[in-house]
Amino acid sequence: MTASRTTYGSGTMVSEQPEPIDPYIRRGPGTLTAHLTASAEALRNLRSDTRQVLTGAGVTEDSVQIAQLALSELVGNAVRACGDGVPLIVDVRVGAEDVLIGVTDPEPTRLPRADSPVLGNADAESGRGLDILRLLCKSVDVEATGICKQVRCLIYLP
Repeated sequence: MTASRTTYGSGTMVSEQPEPIDPYIRRGPGTLTAHLTASAEALRNLRSDTRQVLTGAGVTEDSVQIAQLALSELVGNAVRACGDGVPLIVDVRVGAEDVLIGVTDPEPTRLPRADSPVLGNADAESGRGLDILRLLCKSVDVEATGICKQVRCLIYLP
């Protein structure tokens, strides 16, 4: 455990933060499921694992790159909604006609927004990701429950 100190007014609160644990990853033919704590290193490894699973299933390089972009965008959105170190579940599945990329986080009320006016705004610094995915993917959708949400992209296979 690592200790972090947070100062509130005149007092300091010390809280124990668990060390990030290695992700639980299950691989199968054309599938990858990972339970992980969000971090830059975890995302790098996940992108690499996703590439291996997809290329092993015969997915084209263009579709692999779109899948990696979708993965990065969805994990980034989860971190923006929940904060660094959020626990995530990532699903990657190759189907007959498409690839599913799904990211589940524990925050059901902070839903990603798409169709925002920033797509055409050259001065905007963020807010384009889901709109770009909607252009590149067959579909992008969100399913929220009382305890979590999953954001999914379906990527066309040629």
